Amino acid sequence: MKRKQHKRYLKFSFTVITAIITLNVLTTTPTNIPQGSDTIKGVWITHLGNSLLTYTSLIDNVFYRLSCQNYNAVYVDVYNGGTTYPSKYISRNNLISFPFTDPLRTAIREGKRQGLNIYAWYEHGMMLFPKQKLAQQHPDWILKTSDGKQYIENHLWLDPENPEVQQYFINLLTEVAQNYPELAGIQLDDHWGIPIVFGNKTQAMTNLTRQVVRAAKQVNPSLIISLAPNPYQFSVNKYSLDWIKWLEEKLFDELVIQIYRSDSQQVTESILASGIKEASQYLQDVQVAVGIYAGGTPQLKSLNEIEEQINAVKQFNYGYSIFCWEYTSTFFRKAIYLNRQRSKLLPH
Repeated sequence: MKRKQHKRYLKFSFTVITAIITLNVLTTTPTNIPQGSDTIKGVWITHLGNSLLTYTSLIDNVFYRLSCQNYNAVYVDVYNGGTTYPSKYISRNNLISFPFTDPLRTAIREGKRQGLNIYAWYEHGMMLFPKQKLAQQHPDWILKTSDGKQYIENHLWLDPENPEVQQYFINLLTEVAQNYPELAGIQLDDHWGIPIVFGNKTQAMTNLTRQVVRAAKQVNPSLIISLAPNPYQFSVNKYSLDWIKWLEEKLFDELVIQIYRSDSQQVTESILASGIKEASQYLQDVQVAVGIYAGGTPQLKSLNEIEEQINAVKQFNYGYSIFCWEYTSTFFRKAIYLNRQRSKLLPH
């Protein structure tokens, strides 16, 4: 009986997805251009949202709505357990990116229709999953602690001092700069660092960042190189990520500092202590924004709370970016809520 119910559920799901895809293929959303703004109004789309939007052909609808809400930047996750686009240097994550598809190219095309700047966001940075093909092919690329541990914070970590690792990242970012000339930018985030348990890798990460950024810029000088780190003291002391030094060297065009806090008062206090003031002398030609976290447990933040945090950021005349689109989508908010309610009912 359960098997029959399962088959009926799968058949129903397949029918619904097919209908959605067919409807979206036959209909095209109108184009829109967001109101002009000198500040970043952005949103991150994770690998889950990216794959859903691509496979259901809903990406043009979502981008149209974002454009109508006057967002102007979308950071699309392209690097999580592999890439979401074809690459010569790393295998694709086929769980989130089917063969013969290119979610990044689709995002760029639909983003252009809606006046949105699309960034390739390399979420996993220096991290790898243990079963990733790259980790198995190159065990000598993986860092070890002084007592021989490799698996830290649920991941393996690449050695920034290894010349082959350096060349790997140069190849990876110059490839995307070359193959996607209409891409607005590339973003690295807080995972573009190394846990301090491996030792102080500050200089090694600075050297690697210089190489990677300069190589990508040489391919496409108009490419925006964006960085989304945590506040400075946490970044440099916990992950050898010295972003003030990188701004001093003019390696980045954009800074989106992650201030993931519970309420607007904490956001204000954290901005003041984030390191932005200390870095201000290096920010003349750098776009600055604050990353706002829309998630939370046991409940997602209310939309009113998210708006209050945006207003707190605006008082500093900074832009903002929301992590993440899925947490602001009505569909995903309901799905997350139902899943968490279900989890409460399961025996532990």
